[in-house]
Amino acid sequence: KSGVVEKALKRSDSKEPYDVIANVGDPMIPFVAGMLSTASEITNVILAGGTQMAAVLALAKSTGYDENRVAIGTTSYIIDDKDANLLDMVKSISDIPVLSVDPKLKDSKFDGLRAYSKGFVKEGVGAGGSMIASILKTGIDSKKLLELIDKEYSRVT
Repeated sequence: KSGVVEKALKRSDSKEPYDVIANVGDPMIPFVAGMLSTASEITNVILAGGTQMAAVLALAKSTGYDENRVAIGTTSYIIDDKDANLLDMVKSISDIPVLSVDPKLKDSKFDGLRAYSKGFVKEGVGAGGSMIASILKTGIDSKKLLELIDKEYSRVT
């Protein structure tokens, strides 16, 4: 991955953040960075995701956002992943909190969900931030959350 990115960056003459993203980035990054910039002016924001949220923060830093109203929400699987190194990445960009939840998928009734806890799967869809928001809104704990996850998994499979 690094080699591909380095080659793409060499083709780009610009050091402007949005030009770099246009050449080598995920289109989600400038979209979410723009939302973060505006939303954090009026409310608290949880960026739901893993390492891509560090890229969002880095880009949003160039346009500005209210650091006092922003946190990243992710799973313990991302925090515990030494290859992801999310905490150090975020710390190098901004002094915002990184929240994590352990969804206890190792205790799931389903092999497919237990695979997350073994590192075979990375959610990549903001699952951790969504779980944190749900816990904050409803007051449920991780055990109840897992019951609901298992119930939904059973329903859709």
